Amino acid sequence: MATAPSVYNIGTGLPFVDALAAGLIDRWGAADEPLALARALVLLPNRRACRALRDAFLRRAGGRPLALPRLLPVGDVDEDELALLEAAGPGSEADAEVPPAIPPLRRRMLLARQVQQWSGDAVGADQAVRLAAALARLIDQVEIERLSFAELASLVPDEFARHWQLTLEFLAIVTEEWPKILAEEGALDPAERRNRLLAWQARAWTARPPGHPVIAAGSTGSVPATAELLAVVARLPEGALVLPGLDTDLDDESWAALGPSHPQFGLRQLLASLGVARSVVAPWPAPGFDFAPAAARRRLVAEAMRPAETSDQWAGLAGLDAAALAGLGRIDCPTSHEEAGVIALILREALEGGDGRTAALVTPDRDLARRVAAELGRWQVEIDDSAGVPLADTSPGAFLRLTGRAVAEAAAPVPLLAALKHPLATGGLAPGVLRSRVRALERALLRGPRPAPGFAALADGLERRQEAVPAALVAWTEELAALARPFEAAMTGSPRPLSELLGLHVAFAE
Repeated sequence: MATAPSVYNIGTGLPFVDALAAGLIDRWGAADEPLALARALVLLPNRRACRALRDAFLRRAGGRPLALPRLLPVGDVDEDELALLEAAGPGSEADAEVPPAIPPLRRRMLLARQVQQWSGDAVGADQAVRLAAALARLIDQVEIERLSFAELASLVPDEFARHWQLTLEFLAIVTEEWPKILAEEGALDPAERRNRLLAWQARAWTARPPGHPVIAAGSTGSVPATAELLAVVARLPEGALVLPGLDTDLDDESWAALGPSHPQFGLRQLLASLGVARSVVAPWPAPGFDFAPAAARRRLVAEAMRPAETSDQWAGLAGLDAAALAGLGRIDCPTSHEEAGVIALILREALEGGDGRTAALVTPDRDLARRVAAELGRWQVEIDDSAGVPLADTSPGAFLRLTGRAVAEAAAPVPLLAALKHPLATGGLAPGVLRSRVRALERALLRGPRPAPGFAALADGLERRQEAVPAALVAWTEELAALARPFEAAMTGSPRPLSELLGLHVAFAE
């Protein structure tokens, strides 16, 4: 007889990781036995969730020694991390070696080469790389959904949309050429590799359930391979599935009408695949956490997200508590600069309270996040941006961008001076000497009408000046032109391989 799934829910209004940690500690008696939790395996959506749960355990333990469970991200599967095949013996199918994932950068470069070959080198390297990134996203999306490109050609009849036929010719890169390249590389696309690893783990645990607790928490099962693994975990003898924010109050008619754009749609699909009704999903036992105070807010959000098919029920809506709006605020800002300043002030106010409060900005807008960080930096407040710093925004990345732009724009005054005044630019000279020569070059040549294009024109322009120009400055501009000449020729001539352009760029920057 199949084991009934063990499915729990941590509703909205509760801090998910703190409630999860409290329940895990209470369930396995770790409050009395520091090593009790070490047996458990907790599967989480990503590495960020693993870090958050680790911090939650530390807060819950209150300084008491505590051996944490094993925390693994199912969204970022690695052989070393998920320890797949742990339940299978040697020689089994699951014991076979999984081909490695092709590195993302190599995949993009290989796809970019195919794009340039398809276009007859009519597409530049920069545009080819951008198109390759779009193709890589398409490949991943198709493989995540376990679809194929087999029916791509029949989506639009031949007599319609000539531009679609051109698109099909372009997509032959992924339908015909890319599988051959992967075979030559002996590798898999990252999404396909993750599918295989998760599927093998699901089969292994089904055949031989692990002898330790396994808890999958925080995932909505939006990836089919992940949903299958969650279904297996929910039926393990010591397994449990903890859902994030399942709406258990929504009426059945609205629940059935949920569309793919609704935030509860993924959870509905997951429960359907498990064969579990919402009514049997139990609240996650989390001592010290009271779900009742969040009921008013939960109802308000649920009503705001009600499907259009049942929005007529708003006419009889009554009983919304004013507490649903407690702590909420709305600020209208006319500009993005003011928006960043207001958010920075709110974050600063939380820190100045002196009561140990923390604050976080959650936004998909990376420009807004950077503006807020810059505003906080004015007050010497250094914040931890979980998204990190893009390579192009680091000091070396910015220097490479500036030197590339200076060459691409034929030594135009603004990009040239921006590159020469960057802190990493020294020109083989003492910093003070270089800065002095850059200022002299700017005064003598770069103010006023633009000189002739190209680095070689800098020395010619100085020599034609009626005023006396130091010989050392002319010699330095000639040396600069000699250094730029290989990269300049590559940028203005026929298309070159990206690896060659990169080598010349780095050599010029160095």
